[in-house]
Amino acid sequence: MRKLSKVAAGTATAGALVLLTACSGGSDNSSSGDTPDPAEVSGTVTFWPYPFGEVNEATWWQPHIENFNEEYPDVEIDLQLQAYSGREESLVTSISGGTEPDVVYFNPDFIPKYAVEDLLLPLDDMRDDWDSFHDSALDAMSYDDTLYGAPQLVSVQTNFCNVAILEEADVECPTTWDELREIAPAVKDAGHYVTNYYGTGNLNASFYQYLWQADGEVLNDDMTEATFNGPEGVKALKLIKEMADNEWIPREEIATIPPFEQSEGGKGNVAYNGGGNVSNVQSILGEDAVETVPPMQDAEPVIGGTVGGWSIFNTTDVPDAAKAWVSHLTDTEFLDEFLPASDRFYSPRTDTADLYTDNPALAAGAEYVPDMRAAVQHPAAREIIDIIKPHIQSVLLEDADPQEALDAAADEVNRIL
Repeated sequence: MRKLSKVAAGTATAGALVLLTACSGGSDNSSSGDTPDPAEVSGTVTFWPYPFGEVNEATWWQPHIENFNEEYPDVEIDLQLQAYSGREESLVTSISGGTEPDVVYFNPDFIPKYAVEDLLLPLDDMRDDWDSFHDSALDAMSYDDTLYGAPQLVSVQTNFCNVAILEEADVECPTTWDELREIAPAVKDAGHYVTNYYGTGNLNASFYQYLWQADGEVLNDDMTEATFNGPEGVKALKLIKEMADNEWIPREEIATIPPFEQSEGGKGNVAYNGGGNVSNVQSILGEDAVETVPPMQDAEPVIGGTVGGWSIFNTTDVPDAAKAWVSHLTDTEFLDEFLPASDRFYSPRTDTADLYTDNPALAAGAEYVPDMRAAVQHPAAREIIDIIKPHIQSVLLEDADPQEALDAAADEVNRIL
């Protein structure tokens, strides 16, 4: 992937990022070469984790820090638990004030935004067993062929159906667009919706999945021009519009996202879910309420998802200690304890223990980790999503023409590219 200029970031955080660039002096703090002797590694690592299911208090982390200190006795982990609410704003504030953490939890769309500003330590040399990680996880946390985030967890948008609705409508769970269309009238006649579309949510879990299934792309290969308004994107949006026009999807959820238990899916009224949280549905409707199926496809099958992992700012005064801590967090022994407690995520590694063996629907998601497709790897990925969403909503709620709406969105995206 071609490395983009700093102007391309185009975000509200630009001022803070430039400030950090000026303070950081580039990547001079990067450690490389042979792994240092643990006895020679020291310092305090400021660590910013977020809540992950049961992993939501310092007491959960403490025994793992103590375990780490058995090997690295002179490294102190300054654990500062963060809230997801206002996540990026808090980070930008810390950067502006010169109090940014050494180690921070990032998802794929954060990586390009900070890597393009030369603010992150490369992690390619941190471990010698990266070949034991899924390529999909490593690719999602890389930018410009450099690894900037150590994968910690993978979320897969497992495709599944509501068993009770299938039986009531006397249909099979769909795996193609044609099958989705075919079962929709019977599902509607039974008083339910064939699927849903969250119009204000992240497009990675909605429009982009349909676009990718039609063999389309959001941007061209060198990330300089929008391509989502091509024939594949128009085809994808026409499918979604067809479902909206026929009331095969809940109209209210195009405009707003309710709490899950209040959504049509949470109330057991949606037949097919192409990217939901299986465990959420099971917690409300029961463990046997869902049937998982292979990824949906048109031209090709695509399953969405995301990765979470640890990045290190190159302002750190303790790069060796920070890398040692991140390496510990991505060891199999730690992941085997972290993942089951982490709100039902999957392992980024190929050599960890099997998860969720007592829950076949959850266990099925692990099969698709190697093929999982995450966010668009561009510094302005979130801004691109915010541009496209209202144009799609105009098609679904105001009957705008799909081609014209996507062309208008593409023009706006091209201006920021």
